[in-house]
Amino acid sequence: MAKTILIVDDDPTQRRLMQAVVEKQNFTAAHADSGEAALQALSSVGNIDVILLDLVMPGMGGMKALTEIRARVPHVPVIVLTGQGGIDTVVKAMQAGAADFFVKPVSPERLVVSLRNVLKVGELEGEVVRLRKTANGALTLRDMHADAPPM
Repeated sequence: MAKTILIVDDDPTQRRLMQAVVEKQNFTAAHADSGEAALQALSSVGNIDVILLDLVMPGMGGMKALTEIRARVPHVPVIVLTGQGGIDTVVKAMQAGAADFFVKPVSPERLVVSLRNVLKVGELEGEVVRLRKTANGALTLRDMHADAPPM
């Protein structure tokens, strides 16, 4: 099953560019043009695997959106992007829970590496949880994977 990447940016050109990179890697792209729309997408889109979040947007800014996203879905990695990135901005975003940080424009290759890295970390964290449950004898039917492609 394809991983879903939520692209949150008020600039439609940036959204299209990131969508092209995401879809070229066989990921599914979902869009939001504001922090408020991103929070709505968390419940309406379904399973979101990674969020690409612009920091500078009208309405709810990216830092506020990042805080809200981390509170609602702490297991979903958020990669922060901004056109104006000083060291203090990077530090604040990482302290707020960002998995990675880019100053736009970001190269497609670097974006793909970051997406793959955060997805791999998520898989490894899930495996650690499963192994702990196995060691404690606490596995349930919910721990089984059922996302293999049909035979």
